Amino acid sequence: MLIGLSVFPLGGRQKSEGRFLKTEVSVAVPVGSDSSIRRSVFKAHTLSFCGTLRAPVLTLDLSTKNARSKKGYTICMSVQQANAPKVAVSPLQLEDAKEPPLNTFKPKEPYTATIVSVERLVGPKAPGEVCHVVIDHGGNVPYWEGQSYGVIPPGENPKKPGNPHNVRLYSIASTRYGDSFDGRTASLCVRRALYYDPETGKEDPSKSGVCSNFLCNAKPGDKVKITGPSGKIMLLPEDNPNATHIMIATGTGIAPFRGYLRRMFMESVPTYKFGGLAWLFLGVANSDSLLYDDEFSKYLRDYPDNFRYDTALSREQNNKKGGKMYVQDKIEEYSDEIFKLLDEGAHIYFCGLKGMMPGIQDTLKRVAVERGESWEEKLSQLKKNKQWHVEVY
Repeated sequence: MLIGLSVFPLGGRQKSEGRFLKTEVSVAVPVGSDSSIRRSVFKAHTLSFCGTLRAPVLTLDLSTKNARSKKGYTICMSVQQANAPKVAVSPLQLEDAKEPPLNTFKPKEPYTATIVSVERLVGPKAPGEVCHVVIDHGGNVPYWEGQSYGVIPPGENPKKPGNPHNVRLYSIASTRYGDSFDGRTASLCVRRALYYDPETGKEDPSKSGVCSNFLCNAKPGDKVKITGPSGKIMLLPEDNPNATHIMIATGTGIAPFRGYLRRMFMESVPTYKFGGLAWLFLGVANSDSLLYDDEFSKYLRDYPDNFRYDTALSREQNNKKGGKMYVQDKIEEYSDEIFKLLDEGAHIYFCGLKGMMPGIQDTLKRVAVERGESWEEKLSQLKKNKQWHVEVY
């Protein structure tokens, strides 16, 4: 089978309008059950991006007779381009635990991991910068989808001289197998926090986010101290593989949902065969701000009966009243269907800035009143049934 590959020399990447210039080639690669051939030709160990495509990065194993080169080359094989079956994952022992790992590493004794890659996720017209950060934990800090890592940036806490910085929590944006499908990495979706003086309009680096800038500026090979994993509220319930999951995200709140969706639609996990409905609502500023859009669009094409994807672009779309389109406006558009699914047992998840929740709650309350229902009673019942999952920051 011929698979399109993009090849560029390591360390010699050039950018054109925010995208990597690349050379397209075709290589005959067996795709299927013959994993011994796959392993002999390619070694999956890191992740990068070619243009806007996100995929596992495979480097040629130079020990094979078909892959001779003195220079290191990275070959990006896109799962989206290849149209291959679901990706096999390992080690499957990660499925054995009955309970999620919690706080394996604590702030006083963090784990020192290694940065694999840092890539900009958004286009040139996006307000602000969001990066996809891949961290190699060597399989020593396992986690489940929906959990978070803590990151301790280097340096001294200015408020507590002589002490390290406080831990910053980041939702993990990959499955337990990581973006290279081998259980050794975790990915974070990080927005660079910058501060601009309201009077001068100039950036004030002294007030910029310490941890987000450290992560977005990191280089492959840099060390990073991590804690955790932590969190149980956003764990993906898998007792019913035919359940409905409604996911509502703003900005980097997309992180846990990317992990859910890769597990549902990208990975071949023997113990989890998803056959339900996953419905994603993503609110961002504009088209250039969409995160992981290629992956989600691929699922939409491949699994139209199991995946729905709606976006709210506040600077490009208008709601029915003529105002800016926010994620709560999208929810209102589909409110009857959403309420019906909730009545049938659907799980609903919210992740993003805490400022998203008042508008969403007001919308849901207004819809409930229009339906002759008490929102307070309905919310109480959803929480009691463990259908309501919120992680905001």
